[in-house]
Amino acid sequence: MKDEYVEHRALGAFNPHYRQLRAVAKLVGTDLGEAVHEGHLTEADHAAVITRCRGANCLQLCVDWLADKGNSRGQSPEFCANRAVFEHLRNRR
Repeated sequence: MKDEYVEHRALGAFNPHYRQLRAVAKLVGTDLGEAVHEGHLTEADHAAVITRCRGANCLQLCVDWLADKGNSRGQSPEFCANRAVFEHLRNRR
């Protein structure tokens, strides 16, 4: 059996990331819970979105982005690890 080194990054705390994720989703015009309910996002995909957010190490960037009232609402921040998911869900409306 071959041993392969896999880098594991510590995940950020669940609650702050989850709150930020929901806030960003709302500002960009998506609702992750509704997307699961409507079948546009599986529960596994929803969990992956949360985990991706927790592993992205951009919590402070997100805090700053949410606080900046001048940034473009309706588009997810460029640094967001879930930007493609938000864009996909927003385009399904």
